[in-house]
Amino acid sequence: MSAQEIASSLGNAKKVGNGYLASCPVPSHGQGNGDKHPSLSISMSDDGNFLFKCHSGCDQHTVFSTIKDMGLLPALPDRPDYLDSIKPMKPIPLISTPVLEHEWHYTDEDGTSLFIKQRFKTFDSKGKTYKTLRVMPDGSRVGKLGDCRLVPYKLPELRQATAAGRVVYITEGEKAADALGSLGVVATTSHAGAGGWNDDLNQYFKDANVVVVPDNDLVGWHYAQKVTEALIPFAKSVRVLDLNLSNPKEDAYEWVNRYDGSRTLLAQIAKACPIVKSAEDVWTPQRLSLYVPEPTQVADEAAKSKFLVESWDSIKDEPVEWLIESIIPRRAFVALYAPPASFKSFIALDIAEAVATGRDWMGYKIPKKGAVLFISGEGHGGMGARVKACKIQNNSPDGANMYVIRAQINIRSSQEDFDALVAAINELVAQIDEPLEIIILDTLMRMSGGNFNENSSEDMGGFIAQTGKLQQLYNCALMVIHHSGKHIKGLRGHSSLLGAVDTELEITRQDSVINSADPSVIGNAILTVSKQKDGADSILVGIEVVLVEIGISSLGFEITTSLAVRQNQDIAGSNPKGSKNNAGSGGNQRIELDSLYKAIKAKGSYRVVDGTSRFGVSLDDWKDEFWSMKGCTEDDKAAFKKAWLRARERLVAVNKVVIGSGWVWLKPTSEI
Repeated sequence: MSAQEIASSLGNAKKVGNGYLASCPVPSHGQGNGDKHPSLSISMSDDGNFLFKCHSGCDQHTVFSTIKDMGLLPALPDRPDYLDSIKPMKPIPLISTPVLEHEWHYTDEDGTSLFIKQRFKTFDSKGKTYKTLRVMPDGSRVGKLGDCRLVPYKLPELRQATAAGRVVYITEGEKAADALGSLGVVATTSHAGAGGWNDDLNQYFKDANVVVVPDNDLVGWHYAQKVTEALIPFAKSVRVLDLNLSNPKEDAYEWVNRYDGSRTLLAQIAKACPIVKSAEDVWTPQRLSLYVPEPTQVADEAAKSKFLVESWDSIKDEPVEWLIESIIPRRAFVALYAPPASFKSFIALDIAEAVATGRDWMGYKIPKKGAVLFISGEGHGGMGARVKACKIQNNSPDGANMYVIRAQINIRSSQEDFDALVAAINELVAQIDEPLEIIILDTLMRMSGGNFNENSSEDMGGFIAQTGKLQQLYNCALMVIHHSGKHIKGLRGHSSLLGAVDTELEITRQDSVINSADPSVIGNAILTVSKQKDGADSILVGIEVVLVEIGISSLGFEITTSLAVRQNQDIAGSNPKGSKNNAGSGGNQRIELDSLYKAIKAKGSYRVVDGTSRFGVSLDDWKDEFWSMKGCTEDDKAAFKKAWLRARERLVAVNKVVIGSGWVWLKPTSEI
């Protein structure tokens, strides 16, 4: 069939250029009134394929499918499912974030820091890594030295020693130099360590009496040769001192701290060393040339120390460390959830600001402020306004360790995204020289990539595993913002998420109970600690949502605003847990219904009742939860029996639940 024949079959055919115009056959075209004036272009590509375009905006896939269903297109060969070619993602090895152990300041003659060298403990075979940061005139730090002036370690002491004719010791690293310095001698090094000796350093050793002290390995003695060769033309004398240490890889630090080296002994050994006239006179000790490392033994030792086996008699209860007292534990996996448009992002941003600044959050103490990373996967354009409103509302100081990434990041199934995020966080942690206290992901769906099925145990499990890796890397709390279910209270999606979280924070919007003389209040909400693994749950926090003026529009005519939140505990005090204050929905009914929600979330399953599969729980499970939520004791049995009977009758009467064959379930909306 040709393009002309298809156009004629569709009606109102008209020749236009190399193609045809015809009426678009999509049923919804023209709001269902059809295409009275031809708006569908039909042509054929060079490779013989038909091309369709509806100029009124109908979806191309819908156009193509409609024409195909009319029998106007030849059958196409089946295409292979592109998903079949995707290989399962390889497991990501568990790694731990480097831990800052020490930093050394390299200063000018007056003691002003020029750059800093940092040492980090790593959890790989190397065990350590280093980073160098330039110190700018305003005290800030940057990750590249650029044209920074390079100086030796402890330059002021080096200058004084040279002027006084004292010996200057050069080690391979700062740790060894500090060890010798603790004996009362002057010791220095270069920031590059064994990696090299920069010729810019030579000028500072002019007329100095130098003693080079190599580490006890081949690399250390090679470094000693390079330093000697560089300094012979400048120094008054150069000696190379062999500490004759027992084990390879040891250095002056072990000589001082393990073998009780002293200043007197160091001077005696140094005096006995001949002055070196050429780098060729620096010989590597024979003991090191014959040394063969045993990596398998090192690996075995590392494996042995990976896990600590303890006697249960020795294990003591440890108090909970709080990020926000009673609300969020340190290093917890937290879910903050609510229906759409329930102020989730505003409340999460307020939590982030409080942790970063250390102010109390809604009346709850923050024992220690810390760095926060907020990853915003949606609402990028409005993030600046939200941040500004939050800062104005809380009178936030400048310079708080609060950082934002505005991007959708697939941390669930994209190794590239995960690695890029880790690299960005590593750079941030190194730059601010402070560990993260919490990472906030807004929202779960925006951080899970395309084709994510939140009800799939595999997909949700992948997300949980990756967020767990982030927590292990940075040893911090992690909060994920998510939505609640439509018909069942609680986190939306597969139940594995509820099982994984340590803390569950539920937001219930309360707009119908606004009663404030403050016109800026535009909404209320209650935050409920609905799950707390290491503390008390059922804590209620009353929150007001307020309108904040943040400036003047770009044209200068209108005042721009955004939202922020503040505490109002009266809201929580006047509302039972989960109450929405809806007309006809009293407090007793809310407890009755909430107890059923909670029972279904904890023990819900499917059962066939009267030929239909129903998701619910047994009446006994609901009854037990109702008893628990009412706080009943044995003395309340008679009163509870009446309340339990009323609960069942009332919720059935108002079309909330259905009871049958000892099973109870929520009545679907379609059946109400």
